[in-house]
Amino acid sequence: MRSWQLSFLAVLLAATAACHDSKTPQDTKPGEKSPAPVAPSTTELVSLAWRPASANQNLQAFELQLTGADVVSACHTPPGWILEKAGVAAIKGYATVGAGFISVDDLQDLDGLFLIRTHPGETLGVRGKLLTGVYADDGGQSEVAATPPLLRREPAEQCPQPKG
Repeated sequence: MRSWQLSFLAVLLAATAACHDSKTPQDTKPGEKSPAPVAPSTTELVSLAWRPASANQNLQAFELQLTGADVVSACHTPPGWILEKAGVAAIKGYATVGAGFISVDDLQDLDGLFLIRTHPGETLGVRGKLLTGVYADDGGQSEVAATPPLLRREPAEQCPQPKG
């Protein structure tokens, strides 16, 4: 074999090895797929997307436990409410007086309540409950199960500045 053929063959083998190594991680066995890249954690501002079933219904309290995210901070407390982190991945809020109940006229008070940090590669889930009531009916309280569509999320690095 001529010397230029050996050089050409060596370059070809080196190029083939380099291409093969860039596609397959060292810990992946032949025939296995490489793991999908994991999305980085993100921070998001969360609002409650609760809507009353009637003009007389109101929101009196909620308790939420998240999976796939941690609560970073409480951002906005509706007037007449107490809002607090109840653990790394939980938050609760409740009206301290009846005048603080959130009605159809006060739904903007549910915007931007808290900031979360998602866990890489996990889907956000929620469990818990909302306590609702009906004006002019002391027996009208009911519990509503929390579901993921209850959380309206938007990307945010931090809590927004308080308005006004």
